[in-house]
Amino acid sequence: MIYTLTLNPAIDKVLFLAELQPSKTNRLSRTIETIGGKGTHVSIGLKLLGVPSVALGVTLGENGKKIQRMLGVESRFLHYDIEQMESRTNYEIVELNTRLCTMLTEQGPMLPAMMTDDLIAQITSLLVPRDVLVLTGDASNVEDKVIYSKLGEVAKKKGAQIYLDASGAYLKEALPASPFLIKPNLEELCFLAGHELHNEAEIIKAMQALDQFGIQIIAMTWSGNGAIVKNGADYYRINPIKVDAINEGGCGDAFLAALIAGIAQNEAFIEILKTASAVASATAESEITAGFDQTRVEVLRNQAVVTKIL
Repeated sequence: MIYTLTLNPAIDKVLFLAELQPSKTNRLSRTIETIGGKGTHVSIGLKLLGVPSVALGVTLGENGKKIQRMLGVESRFLHYDIEQMESRTNYEIVELNTRLCTMLTEQGPMLPAMMTDDLIAQITSLLVPRDVLVLTGDASNVEDKVIYSKLGEVAKKKGAQIYLDASGAYLKEALPASPFLIKPNLEELCFLAGHELHNEAEIIKAMQALDQFGIQIIAMTWSGNGAIVKNGADYYRINPIKVDAINEGGCGDAFLAALIAGIAQNEAFIEILKTASAVASATAESEITAGFDQTRVEVLRNQAVVTKIL
């Protein structure tokens, strides 16, 4: 089974208006509510790609109950009703005239060690050999600052694979557990390398330096430049697909979902990368951060260009 973890899920309110006018009254044309949180986005993407998963995490208060009702995939969230603790709400402002998106995110309540200890115990009881545990997002709202490292070790002992999409210390601390896949962006790979990376050759060298951790796949997303992906000793360049982007939130989560789905379905690696590129692009065309138009994925996949570079 594939398990996704979201430590800080949210309700995302997407606010549409023609153009944001600072220091003026701005009238919204409409508002949409959707699910926020990287792990939940991955589970939604997997469902659309025909791959089952179970969403795990912590929800709080009435917002947390609403998140669970909205999710639409199998979930086993730990829920707590504690005074003055509510799962967060995020706000995304979409300017229709300029296609600009501005995200306003709540930090979310700090999760005490008691809650994350419960979560670690739950995951320990669930995992069996060949399961997949997807760790996504930062853990800055968690009292236990080494939770990803602990979960990585749990997965390793259980014979499960880790797919890791985190940043900063939360990414670095989990590397010794030898995750099967990591998905840094350029800034995060620079952090791991300890210096700026300016071109393809430097990026490849930085990826090679991570061989000591036994990571099978490193998928580095490169904003408007597409992505560079290392699979064992092989390296691939994914060219960006040109689309009329409305909302780029959730594109990286959709990309990750497609990688997980393709690997789970034993597809050829280049075909996996083409689908991942198409799914991310279809997500950028969507008004919401969770999900994508499956019909558009098929169209965009024919435009995907993946080149083996080493």
